[in-house]
Amino acid sequence: MLGIDNFLSQAHRFMGLSFALFANQASFTSSLIPSELALGEIVNLVGIIAPQHGFYHEAQANMRENPSRTHPLLKIPIHPFYSSSPQLPPFMEEFDVLLVDIQDVGVRVYTYIWSLLILMRKLSGSGKVIFILDRPNPLGGELIEGRPLEEEFSSLVGLVPIPMIHGMTVGEMALMFRQELSLNLEVEIFRAEWRRDLKYPDLDFPWRNPSPNLPSFSSVLVYGGTVMFEGTNISEGRGTTRPFQYIGAPFIDPYELWRQVGKIDGAELFPIGFTPTFDKYQGKECFGLEIIPKGNIRPLRTGLIIAKRIFSMWKEAAFLSPPYEYEQKKLPFDIITGSDAFRKWIEEGHMADLEPLLDPGDFPEKRRDFLFYP
Repeated sequence: MLGIDNFLSQAHRFMGLSFALFANQASFTSSLIPSELALGEIVNLVGIIAPQHGFYHEAQANMRENPSRTHPLLKIPIHPFYSSSPQLPPFMEEFDVLLVDIQDVGVRVYTYIWSLLILMRKLSGSGKVIFILDRPNPLGGELIEGRPLEEEFSSLVGLVPIPMIHGMTVGEMALMFRQELSLNLEVEIFRAEWRRDLKYPDLDFPWRNPSPNLPSFSSVLVYGGTVMFEGTNISEGRGTTRPFQYIGAPFIDPYELWRQVGKIDGAELFPIGFTPTFDKYQGKECFGLEIIPKGNIRPLRTGLIIAKRIFSMWKEAAFLSPPYEYEQKKLPFDIITGSDAFRKWIEEGHMADLEPLLDPGDFPEKRRDFLFYP
């Protein structure tokens, strides 16, 4: 059972209220009915608020915004919330409760939880209520990896100090945001049936990509490490059939890189060639590695090891300049990793110094008060 099923079973409690929905087309019930359609049959749904990429995943990443539109069946407005200055929808006064039914992927840089935080801040003190229709974390709830974000590197890919891999659900995050930021907001969680040791393949649901470039669970398993290549001139595989699993550039020798990286626990690596159809190196041959993850992969560790080898072997490798996700000054790589320490380690550090970058510090203890799944 998903959080939306839990809510629908209790929807009679809320007759007379009006609802808005924060979701996209990857939101569905356990019966595989699109969430907005299931809700629209039972409650007074007045509008939809869409995260980055749009309700239909119609936009690619990095500062690409969407127009407002109308849902073709429900005839209600769809309001895009991702922008340099997100605004509450025109139907703000028409709803009493904001329903949040969004599939996160358990990685700090995934922007949906930050859009939720911005919504929570804007609704704080308004009298509106938020119901989180919770969903399992696809990566499970046990792995935590990465030094927490340093506040000076906060951005739309990280607004509070959490690690790259956080092991929390959206509902647990919402409770943490409310308390840590002292938000004046009623939040109720409709729980899913889930345990922290369960990953997405254990749930017997089809994978529906929650954004355009996470087409499979394998891409989600590696995403927390290879997303950092967005801040470099190395392709992260956008424009291919294996985004975030293909890593490469025209100047890389794939066999030499494969030999130098060697074995990495939790992943199988293969030399690869690919030609992106869009994004970096569109229409140009790239060479590098394909990453096939196993269930015990440590994605951040994997990405950092590969990045360090590439930057030590090819002088053409470079970190990109801003802008990135509306940040105009700080390096994209630094806001993705949440610190300049990762970049400095790649440039001049030693392999023996890697583990401190992966250490989440006191975050496991800090998050404990907000966990409600066993």
